[in-house]
Amino acid sequence: MSAAGVCATAPTRADASDLLRVRCEVNGDGRECRILDLSPNRAFVESFVPPVTGSKINLQFRLPDGHKVLAAGVVSYHQFRVGFGVDFTELSSQDCERINRFVG
Repeated sequence: MSAAGVCATAPTRADASDLLRVRCEVNGDGRECRILDLSPNRAFVESFVPPVTGSKINLQFRLPDGHKVLAAGVVSYHQFRVGFGVDFTELSSQDCERINRFVG
């Protein structure tokens, strides 16, 4: 989660433990956020001050089984105080397969 604060759309504390924590890096700056929605092609990341549409971003996160995912993408849309969507542009076939298994 960004140090700027918790988003208005953040789930309750009980629900928050089910979300994936993700390291987001844009232009060399990194911060911790949470993935609210995930598919093998894209993700939605909660962020109080999201990067703007078109920004290139690197994501690093662990699936519940411990598998570490490294992905690069482009911000496809953003909404201040809510978060941003990322379309993956670089994702290994193994990472894609593991995400697919995770989301079912």
